[in-house]
Amino acid sequence: MLNQQQIADLVKDKSAKKKVWIAYSGGVDSHVLLHLLASASSEQAIQVNAIHIDHGLQPHSVQWVKHCANTAEALNVHFVSISVRVENIDSLGMEAAAREARYKALEQYLSDDDILLTAQHQEDQAETLLLQLLRGAGPKGLSAMASEFMLGDVDVFRPLINQSQNDILDYAQQHNLHWIEDPSNADTRWSRNYLRHSLWPVITERWPSSAKTLSRSAEHCAEASELLDDLAQQDLDSLTTLTAASALPIDELLALSKARRNNLLRFFIHSQKLPAPSTINLQRIIDEVCLAKQDSEPLVSWSGIEVRRYQNQLYFMKPLAVYNPDKQLEINNFDDISLGDGRILHWEKTSEKGVDISMLRKGMTLRFRQGGERIKPPGSLHHKVLKHLFQEWGVPSWLRSRVPLIFLNDELIVVAEYCCSDIATVNDSQQVYLPVIKNA
Repeated sequence: MLNQQQIADLVKDKSAKKKVWIAYSGGVDSHVLLHLLASASSEQAIQVNAIHIDHGLQPHSVQWVKHCANTAEALNVHFVSISVRVENIDSLGMEAAAREARYKALEQYLSDDDILLTAQHQEDQAETLLLQLLRGAGPKGLSAMASEFMLGDVDVFRPLINQSQNDILDYAQQHNLHWIEDPSNADTRWSRNYLRHSLWPVITERWPSSAKTLSRSAEHCAEASELLDDLAQQDLDSLTTLTAASALPIDELLALSKARRNNLLRFFIHSQKLPAPSTINLQRIIDEVCLAKQDSEPLVSWSGIEVRRYQNQLYFMKPLAVYNPDKQLEINNFDDISLGDGRILHWEKTSEKGVDISMLRKGMTLRFRQGGERIKPPGSLHHKVLKHLFQEWGVPSWLRSRVPLIFLNDELIVVAEYCCSDIATVNDSQQVYLPVIKNA
């Protein structure tokens, strides 16, 4: 039996002074959570709000929104509905693609002043553990669903994670609740539905307490995962030659045992908010990048991530955007310039060094590196080859052709973010502009 008072107290304790939102799909689980907290809100001083995500995947989704809105109104609960577009279904699968769209919308709408409650229960936890086990997941994956986690800046809490589905259904029937039955939940083409309808009844017939025991296993895996993260952080702190926030020193990484090295790589990639690697890709990082010839430019990539090497450092990053290296643009003013790859060139006012209005009149252009460019850095007696300067500045090879170059007629005078020539050094009385790169 659901202990309404206990759950309400738990939510009140977790929410503190935050605004409480319930992810309300209209299904029985979220309906029970909404009803339970809305009924307890006056006694517990909890101001409950409901947020519904319309994925637009079912022909009756508009009617579902109306049902959810009417239910919230009857419970005197503020209601918000957001329509989303579910993409990448072929590559991610329906469940994962819908979850990605849903979480993105929730993260954009809510803030760090909010707490989001979701209604996953004990059977959901057990199903997730089994699915992760069948995918060959390690301790982090087998931790299944955490009772608390962060979605961007938003606190997310699952108050029903230790409650059985039978108790939830009993509550719904006791209070005569009416909920939505999503027909896609019966489609056994999707792995979770197949497990739920075809395998789970067989498992529970033989092991009636399997949901509870599997959930306990998930808690043990969560503890083990936390210990592995602590070890990875210790190993990361011990690396003495870290030179970039997104890079690891290769020699010191290879000095670790294979298990600790893989653990550190998984931890570091996760900390960069990049897609997790498979076991095969972990080994490819070592074989194809770390152990590649020193004069090569190795690359290992999978969906959403690229791993490269430069100056004995291992770099992890999102895939580089496509851009036009042959782009040339006449500069007639100091407005922002789109670089065509998600970045803009912004002109910051300064009184130290940069370009001024007189240089615009003489004819300035923006170009990208083609090879052989030279510039005369401040204080230097001679021009220097840009390739050598990039090496001195430690600019990774894959970024060099993306650095915007500013020419005065045909003379290179500014390497954005790195260098201004003597020509671009002006008197104190002049108002000048220095180009900097920002994300669009």
